[in-house]
Amino acid sequence: MNIPSVFQLIRNFRKDTRGSVAVETVIMWPALFLALMAMAVLFDAYRARSTTEKAAFAVSDMLSRETAAVDSSYIDGVHTLFEEISTLRGEQEMTVSLVSWDSNTNAHDLEWSHSTLPSRTLTDADLPELGENLPTLVPGESLIVVQTFGTYAPPVIMKRWWGDDWDGFPMNTFVFTRPRFVANLAWNGA
Repeated sequence: MNIPSVFQLIRNFRKDTRGSVAVETVIMWPALFLALMAMAVLFDAYRARSTTEKAAFAVSDMLSRETAAVDSSYIDGVHTLFEEISTLRGEQEMTVSLVSWDSNTNAHDLEWSHSTLPSRTLTDADLPELGENLPTLVPGESLIVVQTFGTYAPPVIMKRWWGDDWDGFPMNTFVFTRPRFVANLAWNGA
C-alpha cells in the first residue's frame, strides 16, 4: 500500500457521515451519565448548604427573641429543631455561645457557651480566633453566636473518585445575632 492511498483512506473515513446510533450511544452514554450524576450531586450539595445556613439563622433568630434564661435541655431542643430544618444527612453538632464586649481590655468576653458535643464548647482561649469573625461591640452589648458542624455526604458513593478516606464535604456555619428584647441571653446552669 502506498502513501497516497493511506491518505485517501483517511480522507474518505473523515468525510464518511454514515454512523451507527448504537456505537455512538455506547461511546457517549458514560460521559452523559457522569455529567448528569455530577449535576445532581452539585445541586443536592448547594441545597444542603442553603438549608443548613437557613436553619442556623432560624435558630439564632429564635434565641435572640428569648427573654427567659436558657439551659442545656433548651439548647438540645434547639439542636433537634435545627436537625429537622437542615437537609444534611448524618450527625450534626451545634454550639451556642454568648459573647460580650469588655471595655477594659477592648476585647470580646465569653459569657457562656454550650455545645451538643462537649469537646466543641468554646473557652476563653478560643475567643481570639472567634473574635476575628465578630464585629466590635459597644460596652454592654452582647452577641449570640451559633456555630453548626456537619458533613455533607452525597447520595452517590464518591469514594472511587475521592479516595477511601473521604467522608464528605464539611458544612459548617457561623451565625451571630444581637438579643432583641433583653441585654443578654441568660444561662441557667442548673
